[in-house]
Formats: sequence, structure tokens, C-alpha cells
Amino acid sequence: MGYRDNEYGKLRKVLLCKPTYFEWEPINETAKRYLEQSKFDYNEAQAEHAELADALKSAGVELYFIEPSKPHHYMVYTRDFGKNLDDGIYLGRFRMPVRMGEEDLFENYLKEQGFPVIGQVSCGSLEGGDIHFIDPHTIAVGMGARSSIEGIESLREFVKPQGINVIPVDFEYKYLHLDLLFVAVAERTCVVCKEGLSEEFIKELEARKYEMIEVPAKDAVELKNNVLSLGDGRVLSFKENTEVNQKLRALGFEVFDPSLKMFANGGGAPRCLTFPLERDPV
Repeated sequence: MGYRDNEYGKLRKVLLCKPTYFEWEPINETAKRYLEQSKFDYNEAQAEHAELADALKSAGVELYFIEPSKPHHYMVYTRDFGKNLDDGIYLGRFRMPVRMGEEDLFENYLKEQGFPVIGQVSCGSLEGGDIHFIDPHTIAVGMGARSSIEGIESLREFVKPQGINVIPVDFEYKYLHLDLLFVAVAERTCVVCKEGLSEEFIKELEARKYEMIEVPAKDAVELKNNVLSLGDGRVLSFKENTEVNQKLRALGFEVFDPSLKMFANGGGAPRCLTFPLERDPV
């Protein structure tokens, strides 16, 4: 079914949630700042999400939509409820009250649609934005604002029989999730904020011969790293991410760039807004 082990195989199916009940909450440093500096525009958010869906469809991706839940304003960021592994979807557990309970909604939807749910973190918190394969046998898991060491250890025990190693990656709370600091866009290419990551993790990437598109810390907190590989040399970014888009195109990537200002200012960008249900193997 193509559930597992890479972040850059051709994306076939993705799960979205329309922003019917989306509004900014002081859930992270980015959202807090924009709540003070500017005003949320509900109609603009609806239009931007439709543009995101159109970009994915134009890239040949099949879209699935979970029904929005009125109490869950941040459910639009579908990435965070879990992670696809070898034979299905492993559920995490949210740390922030505004997102608690989403796990059950996503689990019920996935089962209704026929996607296998293979387990759930047994303790602590674990969120999908922190979970990233850096090679087929190694998962890096961020330990910043959302995922706890208990949650990471629970995942480690779950994937150990599959021969997969888990590397905890510690970073400052202001970066929220690992995918604000590191995202693989191809087999040996990533977008990365070295300032926010440990020297040890950078050495892990160097050992795997990653070419690194570097992003400064001031841009990382603005979600400039938070792009999504569509496979086949294509990347979903966003219009406001001009410098990273230029760097990706200079390396030969085709970049899809819908406007996502309302979502980036709320604390999430293309990778946050998408949960890959199926990718081709690589």
C-alpha cells in the first residue's frame, strides 16, 4: 500500500481537513506573535485552503477530507495526529488541550476509509510534526515543545521489531516541531536550520550525505522549512516562502506555491496541513 519509510516518494494520497472552524489560538510562538500584530481573516483562510487543495490535485494527488470538528480549531493541521509506518498508521497523542481528542476522530475516519491503524503511543505525548524518516531504517523524533521522551520511547519500542532505530532530537521550544527545522525533500536533499539543531544531528545528516538548503533561525520560526515533498523532484511550498522557493528551483525542483499566509501565521504550513496516506516506495 506504500505507507512507509520515506518522506519523498511520489505522493499518491493525502488527508486534509477544511478550515471550517479554524481560527488562530495562542498555541505556539508564531501564532502568539501574529495574534498581537495582525488580524485573522476567515474568508482568506478558506480561499487559501482551496488553493492548497487545487495545487495538490494538479500534482496528481488524491485528496481525502476528514469532517471538521467545531471544538478543534487546529484540526486543519492534519500532520500531527500520527505517522505512517511500514504496514499502517501509528497514532500519537497531543500535548496541548486545544488538540486533545483529535486522535480519536482521525482513528475513526481512517478505519471507515479502510486505512489500517496499527497502534498508538502508550504514554507521554507524540506528534507527527516531530516524526521524520532520515533513511528507511532511522526515524528522527523532535523533543521540543510537543513530543515527550516518554512518547518517543513508546515509539522506539513499537518500531524496534521492524529494525528501525529512533533518534531523539532535542531543540528549543520556540521551534514547536522538528519539521520547522528539518524536512527532507528528496533522497539526499533537505531544508534545514542548522542554528536550531544540535551538532550531533547535523553530523547524522552529513553521514547520510544530505545536501542541505540552509534556512536561518529567523525564517525557521516563520515556517520557511515547512515544505512537503511531492516526489519526482516536486515540492509543495507556499507563495510567501520566496527565498526557499528560489533555492529549491535553483536545484531543479518544481515548486508549487499556493498562498498560505493565514495558516503560516497561525503556526503551520504545507507539511503541517497535510497527512500523507500513501507514497510510492523509493
